[in-house]
Amino acid sequence: MFYSYVDDVKGDYESVAFIRSSKSYAKFTLSGNAFTWEDLKDYKIPKVFEPEGKLKDIEIPLLAKGVALYVGQPLGMVIGKDPYEAEDKKEEIEVEYEEINQPLYPPDNVILSFSKGNYELGENELNLKLKFNRQSPAPLEGRAIAVRHEDGKLLIRISNQAPTVVRKIVSKMLSLDEDKIEITVPRVGGGFGAKQDIVMEELAVIALSFYTGKNLKWIETKSEHIMTSQGRGQSHEIKVYFNNNGKITGIIDNLDYDMGAFPLPWSGISPLYVTLMSMKSVYNISIRNNVRVIGTNNPPQGAFRGFGRPEAFFIIERIMDEVSRKLNINPIELREINLNKDLEIGNVTQVLNKMKNKYKEYKEKYGKGIGVSLYVHYASPTSKVLIGEEKSFVGGYECVSIRLKTDGKVEVKTTVVDMGQGISKVLKKIVSETLNYDKVNVIIGSQDVNGYGSWASRSTITAGNAALLAAKDLKEKIDKLGGIERVLDKLNNSPWDIDDKEFYSIKCYEPQDMVGAISGQISVVNFDGLRIKALENYTIVDVGIAGDEEEVKGQIIGGIVQSLGGLLYEDVNSPFDYLLPTAVEAPKVSVELLNTPSETPGGYRGIGENSISGAYASIANAISDFFPVYEIRVKYNA
Repeated sequence: MFYSYVDDVKGDYESVAFIRSSKSYAKFTLSGNAFTWEDLKDYKIPKVFEPEGKLKDIEIPLLAKGVALYVGQPLGMVIGKDPYEAEDKKEEIEVEYEEINQPLYPPDNVILSFSKGNYELGENELNLKLKFNRQSPAPLEGRAIAVRHEDGKLLIRISNQAPTVVRKIVSKMLSLDEDKIEITVPRVGGGFGAKQDIVMEELAVIALSFYTGKNLKWIETKSEHIMTSQGRGQSHEIKVYFNNNGKITGIIDNLDYDMGAFPLPWSGISPLYVTLMSMKSVYNISIRNNVRVIGTNNPPQGAFRGFGRPEAFFIIERIMDEVSRKLNINPIELREINLNKDLEIGNVTQVLNKMKNKYKEYKEKYGKGIGVSLYVHYASPTSKVLIGEEKSFVGGYECVSIRLKTDGKVEVKTTVVDMGQGISKVLKKIVSETLNYDKVNVIIGSQDVNGYGSWASRSTITAGNAALLAAKDLKEKIDKLGGIERVLDKLNNSPWDIDDKEFYSIKCYEPQDMVGAISGQISVVNFDGLRIKALENYTIVDVGIAGDEEEVKGQIIGGIVQSLGGLLYEDVNSPFDYLLPTAVEAPKVSVELLNTPSETPGGYRGIGENSISGAYASIANAISDFFPVYEIRVKYNA
């Protein structure tokens, strides 16, 4: 139950367990021998982002400060010689509650409100209420952290997507120089966005280790993760204006964003802005967004694969489908009518033609239960957006170093991490093919180069292109001296005054603008009056030049199955019985890739979050052939 990779870390560690709130909003007192916020009050969690506009500057607490703000919030901590003793000690702590019945943030819990965009009236009007409830990323391997003191350094082993960002946050929290902090990240057993942020529990373990001088570790349980690591959480009241020819003239979207009790250090409320940016998708439509960010007695809303895109595509694609039904226009033709033809996102015409053929095939085969989504997946935000607009200390670039060593190996270093997307394999392939040399070793999660890790479908776009540029530069140096074999011979057997440092290159890369990929999905489901069964899914994506086509297809298939779980099975209100889809529930998936190069050195496009972002919408539209879907998770037979 408690096993994780941190159990393989050599050395003696004591284990931490958290006393968690069983109330959603209450004053509390702890009785017993536990560490509380009072012990750690000198350590403040910094924010990666700067509060935008009139967003209230809300403190992010390591542990609850006398008031529990949500079920599962850590109130205190205990230390045991192993996880089992820590759990026993936790049971010895008594908690008394006095429930609170008033707004979390008076007078009305609205943390931020603003409006943007315009709209035009049309011949017809449609009103919709669409809701995307909270869900948990639920990776196979939950969070785990081991903190050790050695040779004047703080050694942190953590399952995280962005180790360099972790080091910056920890440095600021502890007022400790970054060179005194060493972060090690193994192959991450699934991230799905949850491990982009370093969360309060992980930071509390680090702070407690620093405070006590003890070597500590913590391994998150499945129920802890589902209870406290959540994304999504948006409600939309929508008015749609459209003409009889199928042209949607305007949309008014009244959006409530469930922030939770406070923002996370890095995510903040960024998923909201990604939703707003993504809602127009591939369409030429005027949208007016009236936005409220609501503080709630839920866990902080964090990153979850898609990061605001699934919510946006669910909204716009359900609108497309509802208008299609009202006017009795073929759903793909309706999308074509509203298409923005000026986007540089790949071969839109080919995607549409192939979708029309597949839609016709499914209609003839099944007749009913067929849903469509058409969308553009933008990846790899730039420093202009992150630093310039969001006031973040995280940039959009990634640096990769490549060195030919005297042992004959080519060493590649990058801050991006492997979390199931196979980036090590992709980088090795890029460097090997460029150098025409297969002795390549990729070191992920490195702190020896600048960069910001794996998130926002950015790894291949940034690190892949940087690796390509560095490999080309290194090849040029080597070719001038007659090739790798001759260089290695000279390095090892010659009186030349050179060493492997001479055969080194480092390049950094970020795109000028986010890189888009035109994408489409068609899903087929059956509903027998009792249960929904996913039958087939066809996904077509213009991936540009694929780093590895099999890895790309695996990412696409995995995202489709993951969205199916979010639509039909997963319920954060039941953390001890959180149902995840298996191969039994998965549909038959066929993936088609197009290869229109992007305007990056390698021609790559982002993939990691692509399919999950569009699959919620296509499956929801397929179900709506039987009954209309206005809410995720889908509720039926209720």
